[in-house]
Amino acid sequence: MSPTWSSNGPADPAHRAGSSICAPHRTSANSRTTSTAFPARTGRCFSLSVNCPLPGNKGIFPPLPGSSTALLLDASALGALQPADDSPGIPHLVSRSVLEGGRGTLDKAATEKFLNTVVQGAEAARVGERVPTRDAVDALTARMTTDVADRMSTFLAALWQGGGSTLASFPAPQRGVGHLDETALMYLLESEEIADAAFWDRVVRMISLSILLRTPAAGTGNLQHLMREAIRLWTSRVCMIVPGTADADISPWRWAVKAGQLILQTPRFHVLVAQSRRQLPQGQEHDLPRLDEVRNRADRFGIPLTSLRMVVTDRHVGYGGPGDDISHDAQLDGISDALGQAEGVIEAEARIPSGETLQCLFGTGIASARGARTQVPLDALLGTTARLLSDLSSDEAEKITQLLGTQGPPPRPAMESAQLRRRIGLR
Repeated sequence: MSPTWSSNGPADPAHRAGSSICAPHRTSANSRTTSTAFPARTGRCFSLSVNCPLPGNKGIFPPLPGSSTALLLDASALGALQPADDSPGIPHLVSRSVLEGGRGTLDKAATEKFLNTVVQGAEAARVGERVPTRDAVDALTARMTTDVADRMSTFLAALWQGGGSTLASFPAPQRGVGHLDETALMYLLESEEIADAAFWDRVVRMISLSILLRTPAAGTGNLQHLMREAIRLWTSRVCMIVPGTADADISPWRWAVKAGQLILQTPRFHVLVAQSRRQLPQGQEHDLPRLDEVRNRADRFGIPLTSLRMVVTDRHVGYGGPGDDISHDAQLDGISDALGQAEGVIEAEARIPSGETLQCLFGTGIASARGARTQVPLDALLGTTARLLSDLSSDEAEKITQLLGTQGPPPRPAMESAQLRRRIGLR
């Protein structure tokens, strides 16, 4: 008796995760099959079967039609799908793809040949070798359902382009136009670590922040390499400082994607990136810093402040100008003295290196670009927010600089002049 694994293709709604329903196996005239159902794990329904050859039959698998989406594995083939190394890598991705969308019959020899062909094809794609890459695409087409074969082919095309070759020279037809979807990106991020900055510089131009936010990426090493390039090129609208320690499954000072949010984790707080305020969680209220604290932070990192809003008990005080830096104005000293240095800063507007203005709310830890459709570079958005809304230690400031770059100076306002008048409001 030879135990075999069988998959009957994509599960219908009744075969959702946790279900133990499987379609019955076909029984040929020369064999009997018994089945034990197992929960579905990848959207397909699996069962462990024992193929019992009748007298005179050698116990080989029954042939499956070429158009079938069923997958039949024997126990040795299933063992071959378990890579010896537990670290993420191409063999894991290929094995998972077989269980998700493999078709036909596979024994150990066929499984090992398929895995080797695709793994070698992935390695070849990174260096632009046509023949092994083409062999891998052909193997995927023969052994995978159409949708999974297309995803894996797109993944190989991403490796091909990331290595510096053009999509037009990729040795197989591509339905896409050179962009990666969430699945291909997930394959890239979960493969073995690629430290080549030029590779990720090419990849980041084939995706967008919105695609990354739909990709479950946890805190992989490749995500860190991707974000080193993306931080300079991508834009967003809003981010948020959330107090809290680093998650146990992600090291501090690393990027992660969780629940549709891009997160920069530090030991003391998280920075969440979103495209709109509606995508941010309801945060806790932060203590308001005093005016001298905010001015010191702005001066320490060279952040120009163009307006401030403060509160004393139930009275609000506003101070601003038409776009120049007010943080060193002597009038602010007088305001603070007049208020008994009991003021708390509710809001500051800060100009960033790209020239746009961020509205920084100290009570909620949220910073957003001024203007309904304004997007700002991620490095300036996160860097300004962390430096102005949080009281960074020297070590934290150094880490922020390593991850996000220095706080560069913004362009000079077109109307800047020594005679610019201030507006002081009391309400």
